[in-house]
Amino acid sequence: MKTTVNSARRGFIWKASAALAAPLAVGAASASAHATARDTSQARLAQLEDVNAIRELTRRYVRHVNAGAHAEAAALFAKPERADTRAARTLAADPLGGEDTIEIAAGGTAATARLHCTAETETAIEPVTTLVAMARAQGGGVVRRSERGLLEGTYAKRDGAWKIERLSFRAA
Repeated sequence: MKTTVNSARRGFIWKASAALAAPLAVGAASASAHATARDTSQARLAQLEDVNAIRELTRRYVRHVNAGAHAEAAALFAKPERADTRAARTLAADPLGGEDTIEIAAGGTAATARLHCTAETETAIEPVTTLVAMARAQGGGVVRRSERGLLEGTYAKRDGAWKIERLSFRAA
């Protein structure tokens, strides 16, 4: 006995099942894309929060340096005993220096920054003579100069808080 199969009926069933499955596949792809977009948004938000935390940490450092509170400035470092907070007498943002950059590393636990600023430095007058000794006794005996440059630093995130690892001023 010979059986004849109606290929039109089979084709209809195949096309109908594909048509019914397509919205499910699109829905699953849409849900997956939405979850990916949400994850990307959350990662971007975390990165922006880290950038703002580093900016605020650097602002606190600058306020302490400008106030002469070197112990408080050193406390912002990951290793306070190795912090050199006396390199600059005062620091100020330089809005005309260029664009500041803060880059967060892929893991989110390290960052680098290049911030344009103006630093006032002072160098003691050498050699110490009677006249220089008298000037120092009156709060002088130093050469002060102001330079535009970059405040370059590396930062580390420890226990959920950012700390300064290294911060140095480089004249431009």
